[in-house]
Amino acid sequence: MFKITALLCVLAVNGQNLCMVGDLPTQSYFSTVEQCRQTASEIGQAVNEEFIQRSISLSMQCVKIGENVWWYTVKRLLHGKTML
Repeated sequence: MFKITALLCVLAVNGQNLCMVGDLPTQSYFSTVEQCRQTASEIGQAVNEEFIQRSISLSMQCVKIGENVWWYTVKRLLHGKTML
């Protein structure tokens, strides 16, 4: 069983990035990692344009139930900004 865990950041609020981590609310967990990734991809495509306009960054991972999530990627954002 898999769930989607997301890192959402609102960029450059009073000179800081405000970030939150949490599990996306879904009606049930996903049986396979492929189902989870497909759903995460669909969510990303649905919010992409609005999030770009609002300077919001979203990163999602499919996580096996019971495992910890480690955020280790550095995101290169529009206009050369970097978000951890």
